[in-house]
Amino acid sequence: MRKFYGFVLIFALIIALFTPKAEAASKLKDVTNDYWAKKEIEFLSSKGIIKGYNDGTFKPDEPVKRVQAAVMITRALGLNTSNRPNPGFKDIKNLDKEAYNAIAAVVDEGIFPKGQTFRPYAALSRADMAIALVKAYNLKGTYSGKITDVSGMLYSYVSALAANGITKIYDDGTFKPNNTVTRAHFSVFFARVLDPSFRVPVNSKERPAKLGETLVVETDDWLNGYHKYEMELTDVITDGKLAWDMIREANIFNDEPPIGKKYILAKFRFKLLEFEGKTFSTYDINSAKFEAVSSKGVVYENPIVIEPEPKLSANVYKGGEVEGWVAFLVDEDDTPLIVWQRDWEDELWFSLE
Repeated sequence: MRKFYGFVLIFALIIALFTPKAEAASKLKDVTNDYWAKKEIEFLSSKGIIKGYNDGTFKPDEPVKRVQAAVMITRALGLNTSNRPNPGFKDIKNLDKEAYNAIAAVVDEGIFPKGQTFRPYAALSRADMAIALVKAYNLKGTYSGKITDVSGMLYSYVSALAANGITKIYDDGTFKPNNTVTRAHFSVFFARVLDPSFRVPVNSKERPAKLGETLVVETDDWLNGYHKYEMELTDVITDGKLAWDMIREANIFNDEPPIGKKYILAKFRFKLLEFEGKTFSTYDINSAKFEAVSSKGVVYENPIVIEPEPKLSANVYKGGEVEGWVAFLVDEDDTPLIVWQRDWEDELWFSLE
């Protein structure tokens, strides 16, 4: 009898997570308008992939069970669950039909591994999540930064997940593979896989954007309010003589670079996609927001020069686009990185190589 009641309770928990409800995520008691994962939860709710409980809560801090992840992935992929071979796990015989079939499907597809047990009610770990999502959606790519706490095949899965902007590597270089994944975190990871607009900018000092790589940034700060924009490095001149010729031609009163120094020029394209300014009706884009950082990690002082035309200096309305040169004064033998909005939430890094 205890087994029967235990099965009923477990079945009810699975139904609470996966059964579509009319209630929108925005009405969930514990997912407020300013909740950090609200948009992602709403996105998955709208697709019927994950839902709230009957008491009107979402319980975002509860861990996701392995069986729940299997059902969500099966639903999201639209996997056919009929006529799948018996996965052979000893601990899934008492599951409801949907959960059993989902596990059979994801194992048959190679998304979850085979074995003696599936541990359906164990909490999903970050390592489990990385492997399942990369396999389910065939994610490719290599993270250029360091990941210090994973190795072997797991490293390739975590690296692909990070390279695609699905997860962030912690500042200390760790991924923390054994940490459990909460309902909120899994919603965020899953939403990023399904819709690239949710993905984190895959950009850092360790992984700067390359020439021609377009970055899309969405942020909200105290000065400019909510804004979303594209940024792209479109041209680079690292030849000091050529850069100086262009700068001298732009204005004859521009100072010649000191001995041991050289000018370099970088051209950036900026397009303002969305803008809800708190103080201003336009976004101010100018060269002062860029800095050169030496290969030794030292920030160079920005030179006081008139840049060649077109200069990157404009007030931009929503939908507006501008492209122009930014000048930097650096050591002759250095190939620096360029940083935009250093120490702001939308900080971006660019490689000149």
